[in-house]
Amino acid sequence: MPEDLRVLIRAAIHEVAGAGQAVIVAHAASMALTGTTGVLRVLVTASADTRAQRLVAAQGIAAADAAAAVAASDRERRDYFQHFYGIKDELPTHYDVVVNTDVLTPAHAVAIIVSAAQNVG
Repeated sequence: MPEDLRVLIRAAIHEVAGAGQAVIVAHAASMALTGTTGVLRVLVTASADTRAQRLVAAQGIAAADAAAAVAASDRERRDYFQHFYGIKDELPTHYDVVVNTDVLTPAHAVAIIVSAAQNVG
């Protein structure tokens, strides 16, 4: 990516975060906001199998196609992190909260995130 685009994306992320009361889901915003006061960086995740099963249920696609879509998405995410932020391996320590939805229901995940967000200073 050209450096101008990187600067623009990071500036937009910081502008939205600075305005407050926002949820930013894109462009590895958690990486751009590392060290920013008043921000809660959250990773909501699940195993590849769980994510593929959810695609099958939501979109009615074949299990093999869902597994391929998950693998492609994971590959694209890794590539983006590497090229845009120089991060070879995404780690749980890149986030303030990691929520695994293999076990937790969406309601439980929301409760955890909301509770954590209310305590960010």
